Amino acid sequence: MEKYCVLTDSSCDIDDLTAAQLGIYVLRMPIVIEGHEFMDGRDITVDDIKKYLKNGIPAKTSQATLGDLEAMYEKLLQNYEQIVFIPLSSGLSGMYETALAQAQKYEGRITVIDAKCACYPVTRLCLDVLELLKRGESPEMIKERIESEESIMEAVIIPDDLQYLKMGGRITPAAAALANLLRITPVLYLKGGVIDVLDKVHTLKKAISKGLEPILQVDDYQAYYWMVIADEKPLEADHLQKQMAEITGQTVEMHEFGPVILSHTGPGTLAFGRMKKLI
Repeated sequence: MEKYCVLTDSSCDIDDLTAAQLGIYVLRMPIVIEGHEFMDGRDITVDDIKKYLKNGIPAKTSQATLGDLEAMYEKLLQNYEQIVFIPLSSGLSGMYETALAQAQKYEGRITVIDAKCACYPVTRLCLDVLELLKRGESPEMIKERIESEESIMEAVIIPDDLQYLKMGGRITPAAAALANLLRITPVLYLKGGVIDVLDKVHTLKKAISKGLEPILQVDDYQAYYWMVIADEKPLEADHLQKQMAEITGQTVEMHEFGPVILSHTGPGTLAFGRMKKLI
């Protein structure tokens, strides 16, 4: 029996094949469309979700069921002494609290960490945690180290159309209609695991410029992973990646949104940010 494994949920934006290659386990989250439940990454794709959204049909996500969570715990504990579980930020989902409560049944064999992260940075964090475990750090030490960070991840999210956020119930229909009428581009900011409005501008170029200001405000660029995550904006994403790489002198990873996050933000979303390195 191996000692440790790292588990996350499908807000990490990677498929099962990629997860297996990276040595990470993923608890899949259901996506509900027109009353039908689909399992992310298995029987629905990003392209499928985008078609629904563009036709005015909302896609809603929910945390994994207790049954699925317990089945995953039981399966992994057959092969590993301990599980380190890093779910979607507690500020965005109830998965952390649910996982923490269920973990109490396993007498210290499961450590649940609220990293206050979302999207691909969760995957990057899982890889750092795997390495720390290999180096001999205990799950409890890693949990304390991550949760003591005021904000291990910060990111800017620029939706292409607020109608998608309206469909998911994230903003009111009146607010979405007014913003689109006035051609307002919202600049959303994820910090401490919670999303807030950073600013409202009139163009994507201004939104990117406004978002880069807080993202780049760190003393040591080398202490962070830098990322651009995009959908349907290849030219803008490529330009932004090069711009961030030139400023920071660091590698800037490029990734695409997975089904869970894109269900809320909608097609055409552009995001970028940084995550503190643990190793």
